[in-house]
Amino acid sequence: MSLKHSFILLAALSMLATAVACDKSVTEDDGENPYQTVELTTKSASFVEPGNAFAFNFLDKVNAASLKDYVISPLSLQFLLGMLLDGAQNETEAQICRVLGYGAGEADAVDEYCLAMMKQLPTLDKKTTLEIANAIFVDDGWPLLKSYQTRVANYYAAEVSNLDFNNSAKSLKAINGWAGKKTHGMIPKVLDKVDPDMLAYLLNAVYFKSRWTDSFDKDATAAETFTRENGTAGKVKMMKQHAKFSYKETRNAQVVRLPYGNGAYAMTVVLPSGKAGIADVVASLRGSAGEDVLCGLSTCEVDLWLPRFETKFQINLNDILSKMGMPDAFDKSKADFLAMSDYALCLSFVQQDAAITVDEEGTEASAVSTAGIVKYTSFGGAPKNAVFHADHPFLYLITETSTGAILFAGRYSGK
Repeated sequence: MSLKHSFILLAALSMLATAVACDKSVTEDDGENPYQTVELTTKSASFVEPGNAFAFNFLDKVNAASLKDYVISPLSLQFLLGMLLDGAQNETEAQICRVLGYGAGEADAVDEYCLAMMKQLPTLDKKTTLEIANAIFVDDGWPLLKSYQTRVANYYAAEVSNLDFNNSAKSLKAINGWAGKKTHGMIPKVLDKVDPDMLAYLLNAVYFKSRWTDSFDKDATAAETFTRENGTAGKVKMMKQHAKFSYKETRNAQVVRLPYGNGAYAMTVVLPSGKAGIADVVASLRGSAGEDVLCGLSTCEVDLWLPRFETKFQINLNDILSKMGMPDAFDKSKADFLAMSDYALCLSFVQQDAAITVDEEGTEASAVSTAGIVKYTSFGGAPKNAVFHADHPFLYLITETSTGAILFAGRYSGK
């Protein structure tokens, strides 16, 4: 069966605030776990909107490239690009800045934003585990500039480790071991081999685990029909709940938001309606338009059906990032990473691995973004009551509520 149009899982805390930031009807857990918000400087806050545009553009490109269910993390990719940006110069630096939604020469602003998010996101909800980690594995004998190492340590808490890439087995064990540890075993492998021609591998990992504010009753979960976009049908384990949720309807979709813990994080599910498909909904989220779709939710009673599911996904991002506006980084005749090393370097590859599990209790999700650096010679509000039966392909996003930052995003088609 075709999984081309499944639902989308935003697997990354994006560097900007998404539409969730406009929804003030968050769930507040009083007592020992009060609702908290991310505090940003005026300058950092000004990049929320372009940052969200980056996340939705990333989602658009992945949706067009993938023939199966996927989960991605805009946040993880943004942290990885931030570390690459600190090593870039001239037009390479300018292109990466623009892809992230910043102006040329604003690497400092990117670093400051990432630092603020790394410090604050893990502290917002005692019932949510949110971990962000960065690492650089460098080939022995090919040192990185001290100034670069200091910068990524200060802003990204990046661990720099020296390995002998000629000893591929040992190096591979170290890199994959780091990924597995930082994702709590969800992503145990990101590389099949270590290339001795590489100067360094840069990695970011994001791990998220939280319980729904209102969990689903496991006894209510039952096999239900799920209709795929190609018209075929199958059975999925459908979770069911009737409760108050933030909800709205647009011209081509229903949107519902499910809070976690104290409300600092939430999953937003976008279900195509009428004749619309996943591609139509993704198109409506492109750029800043995504905030229009996801803003303006109102609280109402919702008869909610949502499949229990797991998704694992890996994607090479070379072509996607080039199309988004940073081709020079992959071109050895144009790449300029002389702020990272005295050697001529370019990107060999950028890839992302992600995984998510959604069940009656909550959600566990993780992502690892990896870059290989090669050395070379030279519409309307909610009704009073709503029925939201996710019995056909849909998109979903996991966000931080106060900024709307996108942690994870995905597509589900009922495989």
